[in-house]
Amino acid sequence: MPCRSVVSFGRFIQANPIGFNVKNIPVLIQYLINRLFRQQRVVVNGVYSAQGLVTSGVPQGSVLGPILFNIFISDIAEGINGKVCLFADDTKICNRVDVPGGISQMTNDLGKLKKWWELWQLSFNVDKCKIMHLGRKNPRAEYRIFDTSEGWDLGVIISEDLRVSSQCNRAAGNAGRMLGNAGRMLGCVGKGISSRKREVLMPLYRALVRPHLEYCVQYWRPYLQKDIDILERVQRRATKMVYGLKEKSYQERLHDLNMYSLEKRRDRGDMIETFKYVKGIHKVEEGSIFKRKQSSKTRGHSLRLEGQRFKSNIRKHYFTERVVDTWNSLPVEVVEAKTVIEFKQAWDRHKAILNKR
Repeated sequence: MPCRSVVSFGRFIQANPIGFNVKNIPVLIQYLINRLFRQQRVVVNGVYSAQGLVTSGVPQGSVLGPILFNIFISDIAEGINGKVCLFADDTKICNRVDVPGGISQMTNDLGKLKKWWELWQLSFNVDKCKIMHLGRKNPRAEYRIFDTSEGWDLGVIISEDLRVSSQCNRAAGNAGRMLGNAGRMLGCVGKGISSRKREVLMPLYRALVRPHLEYCVQYWRPYLQKDIDILERVQRRATKMVYGLKEKSYQERLHDLNMYSLEKRRDRGDMIETFKYVKGIHKVEEGSIFKRKQSSKTRGHSLRLEGQRFKSNIRKHYFTERVVDTWNSLPVEVVEAKTVIEFKQAWDRHKAILNKR
C-alpha cells in the first residue's frame, strides 16, 4: 500500500465506517506509516532478535495489516456489472461479450476500476493486468489492456483454448528438476545418497516431487495421452531409482512399492472430491456444482448425479462432467461412507475387488 494510499485509507474509513470508531482512525494511519509502529522482531525459544523496520505497505506477519487491506478494497466491485472474483490482491472481471452490449459492458467495467484506482490512489500493477479471450465465438475486441493467450490463477496456467498442456509441461518440468538433482531440496536424491533404499527415496518422492504433479490436479487433469505420459514419466523415473527395481517393469515396480500410477491416483482424487461435494463437506450452494439425479429407478444408490449436456470435447473432460458416470456406478457401501477416511478405505477395497476379477 503506497504511502499516498494511507491517507486515502483514512478517508475511506471515514466515508465507510464499517463499525470503526472514528477516533481510532489516526491510530490505524500511524500503524501504517509511523516507523515506531512498523518494527518487528522474531522470538525463538524465548530469545528475541533485534528490532527490524517493516517497509512494506501491507505489514507482513501481522493480522491487522491484511485485514485493513481487505477493508480498503471491499468496495472495488461496487457498480461493476460483470462477475468479480477477489482473492487476496488479485481481482478478475468476467463478462460475456458475444451478446449485444457485452463489449461495451466490459469496457465500462474496466473504466469503473480505473475510477476506483484514481479515487483511492491505490494503483494497479499494469504489467500484470491482462485480458484473456475465451470461446470460439469471442469477437476479441481490443481493450486498453494487454492481451494474453495464457494466464496464471493460484499457481495454475490457464490458456485461452482451455487445454492443459502448458500446465502439464510446467508440472513435469518442476518435478523432474526436483527429482534430478537440479532442485535445491531434492538435489541429494540423484547423486548424493549412496543407498537408494525405498525407505529413503520414496518418502522424499512423496513429500517433495509428487506434490508438483498433483497440485490442484482435479482442476487441470490431463486427458490427452501425451500430457498423461509426460506426468507419468516422472514417477517412472523415480521408481527406477530404487535399489533392485531398475530392471523390472513399471507395473511391477508399482506393485513392489505398493503405489498407484498417477492416473489411478487422479481417479481416486476425483471420487474423493466428489464425495466431499455430495456430502456437503465443501461448503458450496446446493446445486451449483452437481445436480442430483431425479429418477424412480431403484437400481443403484440414492446419491446419483445428473450429467449435463455439452457440445465441446473439452467440456466432456471437466471435473463436473467426467466424474458423473464413475460416481453413479459405485456400490452403495462406498458412497454411503460417513467420513472421508471411511470413503477412501471403501474405495480402495472396491478397486482391489475389481482388479482381482
